[in-house]
Amino acid sequence: MMGFGARDMEHGCSGVHDDIYVRAVYAEQSGEAALIMGFDLCFLGRVESDRFKGAIGRVLDLAPRQILLNTTHNHVGPSVGIWYSAGFEPPDRLYLEELERATVQAAGLARGNAQEVTLWAGQTRSALPMNRRRPSEDGKIYMRPNPPGLVYDKIPMVLFKNLRGDPVCLLFSVSAHPSMMSGFEISAEYPGAIMTRLDRNLGQTVSLFLQGVGGDAKPSVIGGDIEYWRPGTWELMDQAGAMVAAEIRAALDNGLQEIEPRLRSATVEMIWPLRPAPSRAVFEQTITETPPDKRNQDIKCRWATRQIELLDRRGFLPDSAPIGIHGVQLGIGLRIIGMEGEAVAEWGQIIDQFYDGGITFPLGYTDGTGLYLPTSKMLDEGGYEVYSFWEYGYPAELAPGMEDIVLDALRNLRDNGIS
Repeated sequence: MMGFGARDMEHGCSGVHDDIYVRAVYAEQSGEAALIMGFDLCFLGRVESDRFKGAIGRVLDLAPRQILLNTTHNHVGPSVGIWYSAGFEPPDRLYLEELERATVQAAGLARGNAQEVTLWAGQTRSALPMNRRRPSEDGKIYMRPNPPGLVYDKIPMVLFKNLRGDPVCLLFSVSAHPSMMSGFEISAEYPGAIMTRLDRNLGQTVSLFLQGVGGDAKPSVIGGDIEYWRPGTWELMDQAGAMVAAEIRAALDNGLQEIEPRLRSATVEMIWPLRPAPSRAVFEQTITETPPDKRNQDIKCRWATRQIELLDRRGFLPDSAPIGIHGVQLGIGLRIIGMEGEAVAEWGQIIDQFYDGGITFPLGYTDGTGLYLPTSKMLDEGGYEVYSFWEYGYPAELAPGMEDIVLDALRNLRDNGIS
């Protein structure tokens, strides 16, 4: 399983609380096509993302820019990608083969069942996200409930309706970590609970959750004006699902705005610089300070060993992180902007301000794992989102200035039709 480092190394799942899925919506207009897929998984690594896009492309004749893959970032699902211990263990090849088969099948079903639709879009706000970066008197940032902290509380949504007026797909996004549940039972977590209720309410399976810019938020049902997060329970997970489903249902009942379709897609590879890596001696010290019988289970020790191996092989360590950004325009003033990594709430504000109008889906967890994507201000503040770079295999934390890099990429996307 993937989502909690120590738990993930204990043993595999012991059962299934509720099923997990890959969902797909296929759109085509005037010779342009796009496929949007949502996975009930913590991550897809860039390797898996490229693999699945290639497999889909061979069958559906789609280019990578036409295929957007997003994970809900569910913390009680199977291990896929390279985060934490998964970066040092061989993948479950049989599961990846099954996942590829299901992904290609979902993509094919989406295109095979395509029908003429109209687009209806809107947005509302959610009480679910709660900031998890609590500042303390000692100047540090702790991962604890922080009710006054910044969150991205918008729920953008677009409803595809056929010519009879029936829902075909309800695409929506929430920006909060599905990390309230632990244990060894597979579940789709709160995103699955939302979709189950919406599908039941709408009378058919049409909902598709996309994870937003929730890198620094957790569900408020386990938070509040308290010192520590409450332990998650299945009842609280259902409560979270009911809360968001009701918020979306109210927005649907109030009516959405019809959008003129305009389909475009584009991707940009950003390069985010890292701060200078530590010396070889620092990595060696990390290893020697770990008892020999613990080194194979201590992930930071294995990370340090990996950095030395890279130095021996290449003579240098990476000084930057490649971060993809993916734009899909669905209609006039209606677009999806997905970033490859754990984007924090402030990126939602930055992306919204760039487009300054219409409805935008700012997403993280798109087309790969990346790493946490903080802002320059956060680098000075510290906290897990800054210091966890090593869990993603990088030798050093990010350097400031990423805002300019993202704005340049957004301008590039706009020049390629994402407006």
